[in-house]
Amino acid sequence: MEKVTNSSDLRSNLSLVLDEVQFNQDSYVIERKGRPAAVIVPLTVFENWKRSRERFFEAVSRIQEANKDADPDEVLQDVLEAQQAVRAELTQEQ
Repeated sequence: MEKVTNSSDLRSNLSLVLDEVQFNQDSYVIERKGRPAAVIVPLTVFENWKRSRERFFEAVSRIQEANKDADPDEVLQDVLEAQQAVRAELTQEQ
């Protein structure tokens, strides 16, 4: 469950918030002056995010290496076509 708290309440209830995150798998959006400033998530969520991010940047590096001699305009056109295809597929699924 995602919950929202402010930084003042977080200071007063940090132990409770940590228990809810660790044991209930809740997430907390921490607000400062009424605006979201940070998020506390379970460690598994953070670890999954890190792995996904690493895979993404590895894929970007492989693509850049494979296309280092490619014409930038052709690469951009390929990206735009792929983007349109994915959007069309998502629209059909809905």
